[in-house]
Order: sequence, then structure tokens, then C-alpha cells
Amino acid sequence: MAAQSFSEIVRRLVDADPCVQECLARGIANYSELARRIKPVAEKEAGRSASLEAIKAALVRYASRLRERGTQTPQRKLLEVLAKSALELRTGVTVATVKLHALPQLAEAAAELAGRTRLLFLMQSISSVTITVSSEYFGYIERRVGRENFIEIYPDQAVLVIVSPPSVVETQGFVAHITSILARNGININQIESVYTDTILVLGLDDALKAFQLLREAIEVAKRSLEEAQRREEKD
Repeated sequence: MAAQSFSEIVRRLVDADPCVQECLARGIANYSELARRIKPVAEKEAGRSASLEAIKAALVRYASRLRERGTQTPQRKLLEVLAKSALELRTGVTVATVKLHALPQLAEAAAELAGRTRLLFLMQSISSVTITVSSEYFGYIERRVGRENFIEIYPDQAVLVIVSPPSVVETQGFVAHITSILARNGININQIESVYTDTILVLGLDDALKAFQLLREAIEVAKRSLEEAQRREEKD
């Protein structure tokens, strides 16, 4: 097997971290510090030693290539999708997990509620089914299915829907980007579903309110970042 060049190894290491890649593309990285951090990993990958200057030079070259690519960086695509997204928050939601053998009764009850409730969806796993429904209709579901068939019931939940443009379907890492924002701020997601252009998050009410504010700020930041990037590109 041919020995890998340090330029190729550095490229792969940068591509594995979208945040680092974006900083290089925007010209805001400290090349010397980044070179020191990835030098041990790069040397292990290559099976030989390298000077700090060689790693730094590889970073500078790759940063130049990223800037030439401009709008094609993954982080740029994420920002474009996020900037065009809107948020919808729905409260008064109950989430319940039902034993799998009760699926026929649950599906029948859900079908009868279709078009009547403002929120209703089912998700089947290997051993159970989860229903998310407007709380005012949960009593009906419970009577039809039978209380003994419920595994867990979570009242006072909320659903946060991120409505994005169709390009979200082909944008890698969008869900990861959203969930990482929430995770870094201590917000727990109880359930997540992606349906075409909608990313649906089920959270506790308090977490949902915090998540709404955080994601609203993230959307505004994305808009400002894109505007700034466009001004720099027009200036260059």
C-alpha cells in the first residue's frame, strides 16, 4: 500500500470536523495551534514523523482550496438551510408508549381521530409503538387501547417543528447540527422524527421553550453569517 501524504491525511482530519473545516474556509483558524493539535494523529495515521511546519503548510494549502470552493462547504449549506427555516411550537401534547400487540387497536383509534386532532403521529419500533397526540384526545386513545397496554405515559410535552426548504432533504448533517446546539445547552430531546421538510422534536415543556429560543437565535445568526460571507465574497 502506498504511503499516504501528510496533505491527504490533514485533509481527511479537517473534513472529519465540520467546525474546523468551516473555520479554515472562513480564514479564522489559528494554523499553528491547529497543527500542534492534529500533529500526533497525523503522524500515527502516516506511520512516520512530520515537522510542525509541514503540518501547518498542509493546513494552509487546504484552507486555500476551501476558500476557492466558497459556497460548497458543508457548513455553508447547513447555514443556508437553517437561515430559510421557520419554527412552530405546539404545546399540550401527550406522548405514550404502547405494547406492540396493541397496535391494531391503537391504529384504529388513531384513524378515527385523523383530521380532528391538531397533532397526531405514530412511530413503531421493534417491541413497542409510540403515539404523540394532542392531550385533549389522549383519554379517548387510552379508553380504546386499554390502560393495561401502556408502558409509559408522558403528559405536558411539547412539539417543536423546524420547517425547512426542500433542500434540507439532501443536506448532510442538518439534524446533527440542530441536536448538537440543544445538547450543548443541556436540552434533552425525548423523541425526534424527520418528515420531508419538517424536523419534529418532542421535548418537555420547559425544554421546548428554551429550545425555541435557542433555535430562533441560531436562525438569526445563520442569516447574519451568510450576509457577511456574501459581502466578503463581493469584496474579493
